[in-house]
Amino acid sequence: MKRCISKALFFSTALAACVSCNQGGTPVNVSSSNGASVSNEIAFVYIDSLVNGYDLYNDEATKLMAKTNQYEQELQSKGKSIERRFMELQSNFEKKLVTPTRAQEIQQNLQVEQQKLLELREKQAMELSDDQAQIMNRVGDSIKTYIKEFNKVKGYKMIMSTQGSSTLLYADPNMDVTQEILKALNERYRKGAADSTAK
Repeated sequence: MKRCISKALFFSTALAACVSCNQGGTPVNVSSSNGASVSNEIAFVYIDSLVNGYDLYNDEATKLMAKTNQYEQELQSKGKSIERRFMELQSNFEKKLVTPTRAQEIQQNLQVEQQKLLELREKQAMELSDDQAQIMNRVGDSIKTYIKEFNKVKGYKMIMSTQGSSTLLYADPNMDVTQEILKALNERYRKGAADSTAK
């Protein structure tokens, strides 16, 4: 039942942090290879680096992993208890320490417990899946909201997301705004966390 946040799933969600329309500001100018000045109206972010480095994502992922481990330990403990009692029943029945009628009754009770444990496993798996989706939505919304604010100053016509060479064969490194955005996201997140703690 090991369920940690799937980063690959996160990247494939609607987090394609694209801001398409110039919202004011001046596009960054860079020089082309022949020395001519060109208007850089497009920027990109490495979404995997952005998410992996975002303190909000890492804090929430750590909490979810702790919850996952707690659930796993609970299920393992209950599962071992049921297994042990099944073995004890078998041993006692073979030694004729329990009547067939009583053995059947105990076995039925253990089977009911086993079914409840399976239902608990499913319930916990759904809960963890919901938690994961909420984290992805929160992180995605936070990134998209900040990128819109970021672009009010920068004035790009488009900011694309990429996972690297699988989708981006080449781009001028000057177009990469990943670290600039990541630094600002973490500063904003930590300031918000500190402000809420102080209240």
